[in-house]
Amino acid sequence: MPAPNKTRPLGEMLRRAGLLSQAQLDVVLQDQQWQPDLRIGDILELRGWVKRDAIEFFAEQWPKLATGGRDNPIGYYFQQAGLLDSQQVETLLKEQQQAGLRIGALAVLRGWLSQETLDWFLRSLAPEESASSAFIKRRQSNNGDRMSQANQARSTPQGAQSQPSQPKPVAESPAEAPTAPKPDDVSWVG
Repeated sequence: MPAPNKTRPLGEMLRRAGLLSQAQLDVVLQDQQWQPDLRIGDILELRGWVKRDAIEFFAEQWPKLATGGRDNPIGYYFQQAGLLDSQQVETLLKEQQQAGLRIGALAVLRGWLSQETLDWFLRSLAPEESASSAFIKRRQSNNGDRMSQANQARSTPQGAQSQPSQPKPVAESPAEAPTAPKPDDVSWVG
């Protein structure tokens, strides 16, 4: 079952999907005040910040996906949104057979998708897959490690905390013997 609250304003969806920064969204909203006849998607495209395919996908197809769920593999939706082209999807499918990784993970490793965009698609369209994502697990694990370290530091009595280690002396390198000038050395004394 799809997660609730997926039908947000276009700019907010693109920001949450990692395709638009908050600063860019602020600029677009300001532009729209000066040009009220232009839609946000038009401004984004004119500024070159988001491709027309992604704008149309999020404006037209995303609301249907949000309410009805998905019928296709997630790579299909990356292609529909213009985030991956057909050649990239084919490459990822071949690599998937060899590496045994999911298409989204391979796209992130190749730099074709941001981790933020992949995570958002997985949480929104495939929550069951996001729970099994190696990247999300690693991030949650790292966050858990940081939390346990912070909790451990708080629970350790002040006097029992380890003192910072003293810097180790750096061994001095033996002085190099001066070298004789070479015939092709040029003196720049004026």
